Amino acid sequence: MKTVLAISGRHASAAAALASDGQIRAAATEDSFTRIAGIGYRSTGGFPSRAAEACLDAAGVPLQAVDQLVVVRSESDLEDEHGWPTPASLSGLDVREIDVEALEADAVHAASSTATASAVLICSGSPAGMASFLRRDDQLEPISRIAGGEQLLTSGTIVATALNLRGDHPFESLDRLAVGGEAEFEADLASMLMWRNNAVHFDAAPFEALIRRLDDGRGLGDASSLNVHVQARRRAMAASLMTRVARVISDAAGTLSAGTGGAPVVFGGDLFASPRLNAELSRMMGAPPTVAAVPEPAGRALGAVLISAGVGRQHAGLALGPAFSDVEIKQTLDNCRLDYLYEPDWPRLLDRVSQLLALGKVVAWFQGGMGFGPRAMGTRSVLCDPSSRYVRHNVNEYFRRAPLDEPLPVVIAPAAVSRFFGTATMPDAVIDVPVRPEWLQPLAGALDWRQHVRIHPVNQRHAPSLCSLLDEHFRKTGVPALIETNLSAPGEPMACTPRDAVRVVYSSAIDALVIGQFLLMKDYWLLRSHAG
Repeated sequence: MKTVLAISGRHASAAAALASDGQIRAAATEDSFTRIAGIGYRSTGGFPSRAAEACLDAAGVPLQAVDQLVVVRSESDLEDEHGWPTPASLSGLDVREIDVEALEADAVHAASSTATASAVLICSGSPAGMASFLRRDDQLEPISRIAGGEQLLTSGTIVATALNLRGDHPFESLDRLAVGGEAEFEADLASMLMWRNNAVHFDAAPFEALIRRLDDGRGLGDASSLNVHVQARRRAMAASLMTRVARVISDAAGTLSAGTGGAPVVFGGDLFASPRLNAELSRMMGAPPTVAAVPEPAGRALGAVLISAGVGRQHAGLALGPAFSDVEIKQTLDNCRLDYLYEPDWPRLLDRVSQLLALGKVVAWFQGGMGFGPRAMGTRSVLCDPSSRYVRHNVNEYFRRAPLDEPLPVVIAPAAVSRFFGTATMPDAVIDVPVRPEWLQPLAGALDWRQHVRIHPVNQRHAPSLCSLLDEHFRKTGVPALIETNLSAPGEPMACTPRDAVRVVYSSAIDALVIGQFLLMKDYWLLRSHAG
């Protein structure tokens, strides 16, 4: 079978993926190497060369063996008068450009994230739109471009602008603001934003009038206001719109499922990168939604490569980026003149890391191949025990430099999944879920204002080493989860190389680094003690 290299993200979130023999072999984002978060390949010479080279190296495939280059184009690409230059080494390749609006790549990636879904609903903010697809065997057939789908983004932009939030990614901004807010005004929005006659209907004039009435001279655009009533209303407005959008999507999914003979629906597109939206959708549907593994725009590279490799093929995991041997790690540590311990016994290393976590230490975790996408996938993570008394200060205030009430995502120990959820199935989406009474104390540091926790999906396919640590820590302490956030400095992309990891650890409030089978700590005596 042919070898296919795919690229996406000309203007933002540049990524590359490679498939051969019908399987995804590697994937990487360009910002992992440029160290500029979310960079598009237009800013890196017109091609994501570093990401493409990393994919070829990780898969052990020479450039000469690539049969086809697949390019995901977007509407903004068409505004460019200049074409996109390929490196001279790729000039002879068969080039295939797909889907002017990138929704097809989103759909193929979503369909590949589950073995069961046969209907796909895409809700995208970049470009704005909704579309539905049906999977038959290894073929994905478009059903329709949903009329009015772009109005979801319009509604988000209007509210974000009124609240003086970022307008380029309104749902990302609204998701953050909705923390601590309840959907007080969702009923008021029901007649202005709805699903009717297989289309999204949005009446902008009364929508904007409602926002003006809710403002009523209170200054809701002032994010720094010390007035608690103003801040409460800001949060309520954000939560209300997120809930209303989730209702529209839920109704659209119901229509799609009914029209395809009751087929289960999988969701894709960057709107589903919002945990609040996913949580509301789960409540409305009665079960967590099945969402694309990487709903963010970078996931389109996976979709693009699967268009040629086979739509029905489910990728085996997301640890698709660069990996480093213990020899390579040791060379970096020695070059940095760092003191470390090498632990050849993996169970002993897990036991020691569990002890550090139980002491309330913040631990950086660098294992295996780099996860693909902007979220921690269990291979480049910062971990902390949620039962620790000062965990919110240690992680949010000192490490992430984020507000204290910012949700702290957790990863659940595989051995605790059935007791935590009541089923053996882990949600596919990043989602906020309620916590059972018996887990409130062990998860105290990660609870939000509703006594919910934000779940990061993790499994053996993505991060086997982290799953082993989670089970070991659960067995030793009874704590069923660990707080997990990205191994990155504030505003930076994920650490890719050992040197990236060392720089993040030694310029932040992280206490220890577990990299391969090496352990590094800032506390020399704890590093050398048997009790550590």
